[in-house]
Formats: sequence, C-alpha cells, structure tokens
Amino acid sequence: MLWISLMLVGTGLFLLWIWKKSSKTNNIVPFVRKRFTQDLEKNTTVMESSSLEFAILFAAGSSELEKQSLDRLRENLNPSVFSQIGYITLIGSADASGHLTTNRRLVKERIRVVESYLFSLGFPKEKIRKIFLDPSFGRSPEERRLLRSVRIQYKIETLK
Repeated sequence: MLWISLMLVGTGLFLLWIWKKSSKTNNIVPFVRKRFTQDLEKNTTVMESSSLEFAILFAAGSSELEKQSLDRLRENLNPSVFSQIGYITLIGSADASGHLTTNRRLVKERIRVVESYLFSLGFPKEKIRKIFLDPSFGRSPEERRLLRSVRIQYKIETLK
C-alpha cells in the first residue's frame, strides 16, 4: 500500500514538473522580443515612423526560399527604403517534429538564407540581428506550418 502511494506522489510531482517546464517555454518568444525591442529603443536616437513585421514560411525539412517567399521579401523590403531601416531582426524557428539536432540546424540555415538574400539586395551586414529559437511543438498542422519560418522585424526610421 505504501509503495502505491509513493508511486502516485512521484507521478504527480513528475507531471507538475513537466507542466511548469512547458509553461516557461510557451512564453519565451514574447519575452525575447520584448527584451530585444527594449535594447533597440535605448540605443536609438531617431524618431520611428512605423514598425513592420512579416514571416517567410518554409516547407517541412527545407531551408530553400520558394517563389512566394521571394515575392514576399521583395514586396516588404524594397531596396529604396534600406537607408530608412535602422535594424532588421531575423527570428528563426522550427517545429519540433523530427530530430532536435536537424531542426536546430534548419533554424540556422533558414536565417542564413534570408540573410544572404538581404545581402544580395545590398542591405548592410552590420544592420542585421539574428535570434535562433529552439524548435517548438505546434498543436495543429497549421501551428506547425507557421513555426517553420523566419520572422522579419524592422522599423522605418527618420532622423530628428
């Protein structure tokens, strides 16, 4: 009887530990974005005119830019506005299905591909910041598809 009670208590503690751990990882993206945005605002001596953000989606297991992704990059990042952009932040993510090491590699490759494209347009390397997120579990196929992305954040700025 004592053995069964210890098993139940141990199982309960294990489930509590998993639940607390998963609640910490669910809030990491807003925390990283909030902290990073605050750092940018402290060091900026310009007046912001607009903040923009969009995502480039990738196929499962791929780091290749598809035609629709290239079109979206061209549409949102016109080289004529590069001089008005303070910094571009690339936030890479992947869904956690599959092998963890492979997914982490994909996050880095996806950011590298987007970064290379920005270089090819003439955007300066020193104005690109990168954040590599650990792969996350999506609860639905749509959430998993959205996790396979590079989110691009930037601000159009004008001097005071």
